[in-house]
Amino acid sequence: MGGRYRRGMLHRAAALDLADHPGTGPRTELVRLAEHGRLDFVTLDDPGGPPGPETLDLVSAMAAATRRIGLVPRGAATSGLLDRVAQGRAGRWIEAPDAGVGSGAGEAGRAAGVAEAGEVPFPAGELGDRPVDGAGARDEGACPDPSYRLTPLHLVDASNRGARALAARYADVALVRAATPAGAAAVREELRVRAAKSGREPGAPRVLVSLRVDLGGGECAAEPGHGGGGPRPTAQGPLYRGGPVDLADLLAAWHCEGAADGFHLVPVEPRRDLERLVNGTVALLQHRGLFRTFYPGGTLREHLGLARPAPHVPGPKKTPHTKRWNGMAIDAFDAWKQWREKREESVTAPYGPLALTGTHWIEDQPEGRLPDIPGIWLADGEGIVLTAAEGEGLQVDRRPFAGEIRLTADTGPEAAARVSLGEKRLVVLVREGSWGVRVYDPGAEARRAFRGIAATEYDPGWSVPGRFTPYEAQRVLRLGNADGRTRGFALAGELSFTLAGRERTLAVARQGGGPLWAVFADATSGDTSFRFRFLYPQAPDAQGRTTVDFNRAQLPPCAFADHFLCPLPPPGNTLDTAVEAGERTLS
Repeated sequence: MGGRYRRGMLHRAAALDLADHPGTGPRTELVRLAEHGRLDFVTLDDPGGPPGPETLDLVSAMAAATRRIGLVPRGAATSGLLDRVAQGRAGRWIEAPDAGVGSGAGEAGRAAGVAEAGEVPFPAGELGDRPVDGAGARDEGACPDPSYRLTPLHLVDASNRGARALAARYADVALVRAATPAGAAAVREELRVRAAKSGREPGAPRVLVSLRVDLGGGECAAEPGHGGGGPRPTAQGPLYRGGPVDLADLLAAWHCEGAADGFHLVPVEPRRDLERLVNGTVALLQHRGLFRTFYPGGTLREHLGLARPAPHVPGPKKTPHTKRWNGMAIDAFDAWKQWREKREESVTAPYGPLALTGTHWIEDQPEGRLPDIPGIWLADGEGIVLTAAEGEGLQVDRRPFAGEIRLTADTGPEAAARVSLGEKRLVVLVREGSWGVRVYDPGAEARRAFRGIAATEYDPGWSVPGRFTPYEAQRVLRLGNADGRTRGFALAGELSFTLAGRERTLAVARQGGGPLWAVFADATSGDTSFRFRFLYPQAPDAQGRTTVDFNRAQLPPCAFADHFLCPLPPPGNTLDTAVEAGERTLS
């Protein structure tokens, strides 16, 4: 599948009309849903009236509740502040003014509040580069990362011819309302020619076709004039009405014809249509390799493959001091955010814990037949002997397999398991002499239904010094596991720390010289958090010192799928205080 302008996967954004969803909660829920679908960004209509503190508070709440998705509100007054709060995920929707006949892009840009080279890129009165303290001095330590300063992405609706000069010269993203791929491609070409004449790089700006979508028909085929014939023109813009499958076909066809870099979809009914977009259209495009399954970076520009503008060059530095943001150390907060992002990426990976659909023990299958898995699987003490016939669909080392082979335990990533069945990976494991097979399916229902991990915001008070005291020899306890069986668990020592004014200890495991591993419960377990959690303090130094950071308490694998064997907390590892930190439950 190719096209003149195709550079790989398409980009996707959605519009959220906030007017019909009063309150932060419902609006945030929609933005989280869009982030679950890995959309590049959402555009946000003002909650009412001109941009102001209400808009900033609302969008800042959305930035705090999400980690990767871009946020592009209408109006210029919030973009500079928001980009610092969202750390590079903000955009600025520039409303193209009526510049009049003969007005150039420069005049239109100044009327819209866009800076020429060397100008401050925010209107007078807006905090453009750094916050101002009460004495009027710029606070060098108040911004989480100087590279985020003055870089909100610029978006322009270039559907009207009068706005195209502005879009070609300044926009990072241009929206085009077009009812046919040919119409969209023509505007795209015009914008790129104009951009080249302005001295911009090839490929600027990214052009997204803006379509209103009505998916009220569920899985029904597109209505006449809305499917293969393209969207239907309406007074509010092109409208597609049908199901998510036909919409996926339409978007893929337009993209491959070179009509656009992606699409800005405007749900007619935000909650209903966005859910069907994410769970239907997006899932199909991901399966076809046309849309991402994870975010490539942490900023909106990275999502869109755009270069970041040259960083702001600060004046002479003031006396150095610890940078802080909302009262917390920036480096620790940023590290925690990166940890959260990596956690969600690993959980949602095609062969991550959400993809596990079964763990089958060979001893429970005396005839060697595993549910819904072809072949004969028998354990012989040294491994599993697999026998398969031609045409059963099994592959070994990514090649069709027929015959007999002895398999030992897979020790690498699940995606690299030797045996596969279509997209499924069949992972061989052994526990205390019992051989089994785990089935990982990227199409698992749990993976499609995942809405995120509910976690408490970072609080430096939950990160305390700890000291590891090793046992003279490993202590192996028989512990219950999440699957109802009992297995040995090797403990390496005790981790002591002070929490809520009391000295506490956790028995911990350790593999080699690596991090510690604590399985613990607390007063929130089974109530506002999962029944137990894992914690991995960093490897202690030669004196046994380490950091016990409950902000990084994480859900065990069995919180994502019932087929894991997670050990339960050892005796003494249930804290009597409420650890209101870290990952708590699934959203």
